[in-house]
Amino acid sequence: MRPLPEAVKQFIAAARVCRIASVRPDGTPHVIPVCPAFEGATVYVDIASRGVSAAAFRANPDIAVLIDEYHDDWSKLQAVILRCRAEELAGEELERAWTMIREKFPQYVTVDWQPRLTLALRIDGWTEWGLAVPPKYERE
Repeated sequence: MRPLPEAVKQFIAAARVCRIASVRPDGTPHVIPVCPAFEGATVYVDIASRGVSAAAFRANPDIAVLIDEYHDDWSKLQAVILRCRAEELAGEELERAWTMIREKFPQYVTVDWQPRLTLALRIDGWTEWGLAVPPKYERE
């Protein structure tokens, strides 16, 4: 994988929400919003342990992540698409991920949110626009 540029890392780290896309066991696509924590080349998310996304992850751990920021001035659009391999967390890495999640999202503490199925989304590849170079729009 190409290294993530600093601007991309900062954009991912600052994201308050992202969407993760997976493929259900029957082959249909599925996408949900989640609150991410980021470190190095890994995005940490927590999902329902018995939900559609959990079944999709167990059938196929390849996950796509979209982090974007819309602006009516399209020259200011920003987005990152990450291609990831998901792993269920346990042990020390689970604790470290939840420390980051709780620091970034104190709401988890106030509603007593406990880990369900916490995933490490290991970044295999990425595409960005509007972060390093403003997007260009060309007519076909």
